[in-house]
Amino acid sequence: MITKFYGLTVRVCQGEKRNNRVYVDDSISGKIAWGSWIILVSGVLLFLVGAIRFALKHRFGPVDALYCCIAIVPAGLFLLIFSYVLQHAKLVSVIPLFMCGILVFSSPVADVALGLTMMGGIAVPALTEWKNKKGQPQSTEACGGDSK
Repeated sequence: MITKFYGLTVRVCQGEKRNNRVYVDDSISGKIAWGSWIILVSGVLLFLVGAIRFALKHRFGPVDALYCCIAIVPAGLFLLIFSYVLQHAKLVSVIPLFMCGILVFSSPVADVALGLTMMGGIAVPALTEWKNKKGQPQSTEACGGDSK
């Protein structure tokens, strides 16, 4: 049975053990996840701003690279705390944003570390999902029946 549900084409199939399966043809997950793209682009921009600031200073030595690598851990902790505060107290999330703004404007190391952390926070789950999806065989069965 094929029905329309909020503009989506839905196909409901009756299984052998009274299992109702719903297959959405126009999948919402197939559409672009804008939140991930916004975070990824913000991370790239922060990284580039930090790299440009290092280039304008005409110095980027091994010590600066070490500082950038070490600063990734506090940047990840900051993103974790900010995510928690944003989910539980939206009004108070202005305080960590203000602190982040101060860090970003004060140090190019914070720009680079926060940018890398944001890019890694999006890229790692996306690549893991892609790897898991690539390794699974595609189903050719229609509504739980045998394909012929």
